[in-house]
Formats: sequence, C-alpha cells, structure tokens
Amino acid sequence: MGGRVAAAAGAVMDFGKSAWADLKHAELEHTEYVLTDEGFDIVKGSSIKSIPYDRVTKIQRKTDRVTMTLDRGTVLIKPHAFILAGGLKVPVGWTRNGMEVPYELLLDELSARCGVNIEDS
Repeated sequence: MGGRVAAAAGAVMDFGKSAWADLKHAELEHTEYVLTDEGFDIVKGSSIKSIPYDRVTKIQRKTDRVTMTLDRGTVLIKPHAFILAGGLKVPVGWTRNGMEVPYELLLDELSARCGVNIEDS
C-alpha cells in the first residue's frame, strides 16, 4: 500500500513539474518586445506596456538584467530563460522578424534607439 501511495505522489509531482514547465514555455512564447519608430512595447499575454524612447533617461546592466529608468518609474528587462552547457550560462535570445537573435542585441538596439548608453554596475 505504501509503495503505491508513494508512486502516485511521485506521478503527481512529475505531472505538476511538467505542467509548470508547459505554462512557463507558453508564457515565454507570448512575451515579446516590439520595437517601433517612436518607442517599444512589452507584450505579455494580453497586457501591452508602451514606452516612448524619449522617456528613457538611464540604462543600467547588472549581470543579465537591465533596469531602464524612465522619467517616471523603471522597467526591468531580463532574459526569460538560460541555456546551461558545461558550466556556461547563456541567455536565450529573442525573436525578431521570425528569426532568433542574441539577447544582447535587444539591449544594444534599445540603447541606440533611446540614445542612452548602457552603464554596467
């Protein structure tokens, strides 16, 4: 009896982990950064946050996280996931025009469009 309960509990835990992974994967697929001529949009599911480039006053990078200081408030941009291989941790890129590009390119593109240099801290 105890073995069957343990096996059932293990199956539930495995299913829960799988469901959580599927949920996070769907969230990643539905999170995007849309760069326009006037600003950028952060799209997460049905939520869209539009930020004009001229509102960005400072961009600070700490490891792989970037904090963009606006005239009112801040925005945090971070990789959604990492690939781990041989002790190396590389942020997953983002999709632009149907092609995956490195995460760093998003940061460089935003910096250039905002006219603000990225400060490393």
